[in-house]
Amino acid sequence: MKKTRKSLLEGDDSSLDMTSMLDVVFILLIFVMVAMSFQKEVHSIPVALPKTSAESGGSGVKKEVFLLKNGNLRYAELDFTESDWKQIVSRGEFQNHVVWIYGDENVGYGKFVFVLNSLKNSNLKELHLAVKKE
Repeated sequence: MKKTRKSLLEGDDSSLDMTSMLDVVFILLIFVMVAMSFQKEVHSIPVALPKTSAESGGSGVKKEVFLLKNGNLRYAELDFTESDWKQIVSRGEFQNHVVWIYGDENVGYGKFVFVLNSLKNSNLKELHLAVKKE
């Protein structure tokens, strides 16, 4: 049976139930209101950052150490063995300096740990490890 427009406007009940649709609309409205309130709180949190004085702790010169395939270390255009390397580090060559370590991909893990261990107590300003992004 087809209902005419006049009978729908006069108050006959339609077969379409809107309560489920209203529930979904109110749940979405509440979700959006809660999400917006969290977004406002994130931007309004005051953070007191610590202050520091800028000290020139050293020359800031970038010193580069290369771990070569053959097991030697290269620093300042010279190749060194492990014993020579220990002597250089013990002299305080890297104290308050920025050190970059470059290593060949075929260098063993033990050699890398040896270099890090030798630089551990040399009071570096910064230590950077050079990696290649793939």
